[in-house]
Amino acid sequence: MSRFRPNIVIDGWEMPHLEDRMRHLTLGSAELGYTKLAIRCAVTMVDQLSGTKAGPEPLRTLAGYRRAAQDGVAFGAKFSVICPGKVTIGDEVVIRSWGDPEL
Repeated sequence: MSRFRPNIVIDGWEMPHLEDRMRHLTLGSAELGYTKLAIRCAVTMVDQLSGTKAGPEPLRTLAGYRRAAQDGVAFGAKFSVICPGKVTIGDEVVIRSWGDPEL
């Protein structure tokens, strides 16, 4: 997970990549709005502890099913802060609206 450098990780969902479809959510007392998919770069192939390139993974595997048109390989999503608030580990994520998946 450290190779993706996430700000927020949501655990416990039964379906993968639901962040592709979320458009408006509440997390703790903050409100977030979907901006775009997170297109991943070669940094995901670098071991964050040693700083050395560790090979083509995980981008190779993700490219097999997460290619986003000509943009690149998507994993995760970027959200804008609509209303600032406090976010704490374990906070419930409440999805306020959904959209169609982009991929």
